[in-house]
Amino acid sequence: MVKLTTAYVEKKCSQTQASKSLTKELKKDHLRKITHLYMNDKFINTIGNFAACRNLRVVYLQNNCITKIENLHFATNITHLYLQHNNISKIENLNCLQNLTSLFLGYNNISVVEGLENAENLTELHVERQNISAGESLCFDPRSCHTIAMSLKILNITGNQMTTINELSNFQMLESLEANNNYIENIKDLTETIKSLPKLEQLSLQDNPVTKCYRYRENIIANTDLLACLDGKNISPISRRFMKKFQIERHLQATTTRSKMTLSDDITNSLNLPPAFKRSVTRAIFQHPGPKLSISVASASGELQPQMFPSWASVPTIRGFKDCHLTPRPLWKSSSRNKPRLTFSASNANIIELPPL
Repeated sequence: MVKLTTAYVEKKCSQTQASKSLTKELKKDHLRKITHLYMNDKFINTIGNFAACRNLRVVYLQNNCITKIENLHFATNITHLYLQHNNISKIENLNCLQNLTSLFLGYNNISVVEGLENAENLTELHVERQNISAGESLCFDPRSCHTIAMSLKILNITGNQMTTINELSNFQMLESLEANNNYIENIKDLTETIKSLPKLEQLSLQDNPVTKCYRYRENIIANTDLLACLDGKNISPISRRFMKKFQIERHLQATTTRSKMTLSDDITNSLNLPPAFKRSVTRAIFQHPGPKLSISVASASGELQPQMFPSWASVPTIRGFKDCHLTPRPLWKSSSRNKPRLTFSASNANIIELPPL
């Protein structure tokens, strides 16, 4: 394994110089003047002291075996740091890199995005495809989120077993978000988060369960103002205007429907009954006043007392009469309004036929 030091950097720079020029010796202040350091694919496992390279702007350390971010306190001018494809498990020791704008940490062992409390100028962050244990997912430290939320424009969180992205709801400057191959499935939670990203222009959610939801694409487009590309497909301004208009009309229609819903609808809907039963219950509870069936019943003193019954309980035809008692027809049987209505007087046990309504 290799340790990154000033001597190692000087050695590699000499080899590069020799391959490009006949002059094999480096100038005395060469290390101090270099701005780009290419140390990728060098089997480096430890970042040592290479403080002689004080003017570094871009550092390439990808495809190595680095386990810890360290010894970068001198490189205050670094703007781009490439550390993808290593064995890093924690984001740390970056407080001195206040000019850092792009950080690449994909394909490591990171489970928490942290240590970015001083990264006020960070505009691009890549933490895709982390080697995370089963049952866990990538999460964001609130302190780091508070700092980078007002500067970050590009974010890649692909393949991190995430079930939600609501931690990104305050990222006011975010323009591009890649969240492919996660476990996001709640369309309502997703649209609420997308709605809170006012500058989002590119969004990629491929290979998430939410993409199979009914009208997934329409819901996303209707809840954004500037989104120009969704899952690799461009969105025309006409499509966006149509989706927004459709969403508004659907909302108004739903509001109108709820306002017209009566008390009987609320009760019958809560019973979870078949439609035919709901109609019967509604008629039984909330029937409007109408013609009623009058039946005279003898009281204990022998006087006839009329009894009034609502129209929904009236029986168009009498199916049974036994021992001076009326046997009503069940309510759920079909009936015809054209059949004559009957009344019964208990005094003489005569059936009287009335004209139809």
